[in-house]
Amino acid sequence: MDHNAKDKLDLTRLRARKGEKPRTKAGQVRQAWPDIKALFDAGHSLKDIWIWLNEIGIEIGYARLSHYTGQLKRRDQAAARAEKVSAVPDGVGDARLPLASAGEAAREIRSQPESVPTSDGPRANIREREERRSGFQYNSEPDIKKLI
Repeated sequence: MDHNAKDKLDLTRLRARKGEKPRTKAGQVRQAWPDIKALFDAGHSLKDIWIWLNEIGIEIGYARLSHYTGQLKRRDQAAARAEKVSAVPDGVGDARLPLASAGEAAREIRSQPESVPTSDGPRANIREREERRSGFQYNSEPDIKKLI
């Protein structure tokens, strides 16, 4: 196969736009994320970061910035967990480690043996759930022997 000049991509124009301000606020926050993350790591508060972003031209509301930074933190944490899981050889991993993807989670669940139901139907499920319920439980007919 002979590759002509037309067959090659000229990415210089795209690379030149890398430093431009993104059109959306989410894109602007994503572009500034490495710096925002460094500010968090240095101990600065979200409120201070929000003020500084507005000063440099990223005009965004506090609640929206909080939402975006939360998404980006969760994305980074998921990527870190996926790296940990992929670093462990197959069959050697700790069962308590989180799985890398939803697909792997589904495969893991399907590979586990199904539990044998101990009782019958929906009423048993409700009874089990009521027994496991935490917190205060009002009993309209208390056992007199158990009262103080």
